[in-house]
Amino acid sequence: MSRILLVNTNRLRPRISPIGLEYVAGSLIASGAELKVFDLAFAKRGFSQELKELLEKFSPLLIGITVRNIDDCYYLSGQSFLNPIRWLISWLRKNSSAKIVLGGVGYSIAPKALLEYLGADYGIYGDGELALVQIFDRTSSDQKIDENLTGVLTPNSKTFHRAELAPDNFPRARNLVNNYSYFQVGGQIGIETKRGCDGKCIYCADPLAKGRKIRMRNPVAVADEIEELISYGVSAFHICDSEFNRPYFHCYQVLEQIQKKGFGKKIELYSYMSPKPFDLDLAQLYRKAGGRGICFGVDSGSEKMLKILNRDHLVRDIEKAVSLSKKVGIKVMLDLLVGGPGENKNTLSETINLMNRLKPDRVGISYGIRVYDKTALKSLIEQEGKGDAEGIVLGSFRNNPELIFPTFYLSPLLKKDGLNYLKNCIGKDKRFFLPSTPAKQQNYNYSDNLYLEQLIKKGAKGAYWAILSETTDNA
Repeated sequence: MSRILLVNTNRLRPRISPIGLEYVAGSLIASGAELKVFDLAFAKRGFSQELKELLEKFSPLLIGITVRNIDDCYYLSGQSFLNPIRWLISWLRKNSSAKIVLGGVGYSIAPKALLEYLGADYGIYGDGELALVQIFDRTSSDQKIDENLTGVLTPNSKTFHRAELAPDNFPRARNLVNNYSYFQVGGQIGIETKRGCDGKCIYCADPLAKGRKIRMRNPVAVADEIEELISYGVSAFHICDSEFNRPYFHCYQVLEQIQKKGFGKKIELYSYMSPKPFDLDLAQLYRKAGGRGICFGVDSGSEKMLKILNRDHLVRDIEKAVSLSKKVGIKVMLDLLVGGPGENKNTLSETINLMNRLKPDRVGISYGIRVYDKTALKSLIEQEGKGDAEGIVLGSFRNNPELIFPTFYLSPLLKKDGLNYLKNCIGKDKRFFLPSTPAKQQNYNYSDNLYLEQLIKKGAKGAYWAILSETTDNA
């Protein structure tokens, strides 16, 4: 009975390969587990009969379910992804005696509340390679599972600790799913060079999901993993790190190893980066290693708002990053986060004026900020007495444990006509992804973006913003 079934629950389109499952699968296989995957991304709409037949034939002892995202982080839709997962777990209860364990970066944002709401037996808080093997081994030998295992939660857990591991200590299985098929329908394949983020942005969920301690991979191992994926027919990669260039030295070493293998002309590389640290040496090496585009998380073009959001870069750092990227031929997207505490029409004007002056290839605008539990933003809202009042534009702090349901903050100074003011500032500039119901070329919500999926089917590859940038260029 050394059998485990892994289920990818992410059905959004364009389809995204479940690298979390592939990373934990290597450890399970090395431990002697017999493993199968049921991938909802490619399952038919009425998949229950197919899954039922698999359960009857395979008879797993344990079912691992990955939760990549809990909602679409887009305040105008406020789409939660939890109820389909909850339904799936309820269905599995009726059709299998297997224990059910939750994991994934989305799950780790609110581990206790999600375990209770979704109704699983166990949860893995943080890195899953060791914790899932421990759960599996103990289940196989009929031993008790409790919170003494690092990263493991049970419904009765009162205390629990995040698992933060050195990622290269465990084997990976990048052949677990058909990454070529994912590449064909998704336009890119993800890879991570490290885990964790030590940033202190007041709103960010990455330290909640991935931990604050940065655990870096061996740059040689990263390049080897890219080489393996190239052998499967993949040519466009997205670095899934929170900010690839932090720390600078590790980013540089990874790029050196990619360039050393001669991949620069074989691949397209895209990533998230901070405007700081970034210099000409890094820009040139990124380009030589296959770098085609960078999404800089700038948040704002207002010094006032950058300080409020607790970012450690300044406007001059944004200017430098864009200038150097353009100099070496790297496409640039600047990602904005509009509506934080203190945001007003003047700060909006400053930000849009900076975008117009710098002329990046794309500008993404998130209007309204998703509020997560245990963040400084939530504490600030509560201290100002704005919880469930003028500062909350969607959702509620009430009856929302660990804020697992979509809840967004928008500065009261923008609530009346801020969105119209923002649209007027932008005008007809098609480089902007708009925070409203936009033309399909300007839709900043990638979740179930069928227009984007059609472009990929026609041969477009790379980061989604870069693909949509091409349509704007050709409009």
